[in-house]
Amino acid sequence: MEHAVNKVKVRTVEQPLHRLLLPAAALALGAAVVVGTGAVRAQEEAASADGIDGAWAVDTSIGDFAEFTSSWVGFRVAEVLSPGGEVEAVGRTPLVSGGLEASGTIIENAVIEADLTGIVSDRSRRDPAIQRALETGDFPTAIFESTAAVDLGEVPADNVPFSASVPGTLTIRDVSQDVSLELDGQRVGDVVVVVGTLPVDFTSFGVTMPTAPIVVSVEGSGDLEWQLFLTRDEAMADDGSGDDSAADATAEGDDGSADEDTEEDAPAGE
Repeated sequence: MEHAVNKVKVRTVEQPLHRLLLPAAALALGAAVVVGTGAVRAQEEAASADGIDGAWAVDTSIGDFAEFTSSWVGFRVAEVLSPGGEVEAVGRTPLVSGGLEASGTIIENAVIEADLTGIVSDRSRRDPAIQRALETGDFPTAIFESTAAVDLGEVPADNVPFSASVPGTLTIRDVSQDVSLELDGQRVGDVVVVVGTLPVDFTSFGVTMPTAPIVVSVEGSGDLEWQLFLTRDEAMADDGSGDDSAADATAEGDDGSADEDTEEDAPAGE
């Protein structure tokens, strides 16, 4: 499925994550800064009548990471440089996977994985220090897994913003902590956009903040940030239909003869 995405400058490194505005998709995330100039349009409008029932997967084919109009997960940390003064170190990776399953008004579960080896920052010379600090050679993946179902209260309507607080476990460097993700999102036809920010003490995950001759100081705490485009997970739907076919085949052979043949033909020890 192809999705038409106009250029949407969702956020620059200087701008706080206050609002993502997709005119004609109108995703309002705050009351101050308008940073969007485009729209996400679904190609199959019929699917919009289904609400968010079913499985949704992170779609990395939408948008352009170079312009931060795609799916990404990242961080933002304050630092002091000499020269340079107070700045923010911003890093993001487009290597994101996972998704969620929903039924009616309920988000039943959600899993998001970010490949930290793909992190690039606003200053390329900072990137090697980020990789060393996160020890991505040994711990390449950060994972969020929800731990409880979440009731949105009502089925998200097309082009109407919604929000949710999702409890779960965040794992970085194989250290897991309980967190609650405050999400803001919107369904636009057959695409769901989700953004958010989570304050994090990175040192509590065993991260040693990087140092350099020009770095006076780096805060041990900062924000995790994410922007995710999700589309219906057709692969999961296909897998489900395959399971049903297998179940039907088993039901048709309920006299046990097929099972006996399988046991006789199987090599010993399997």
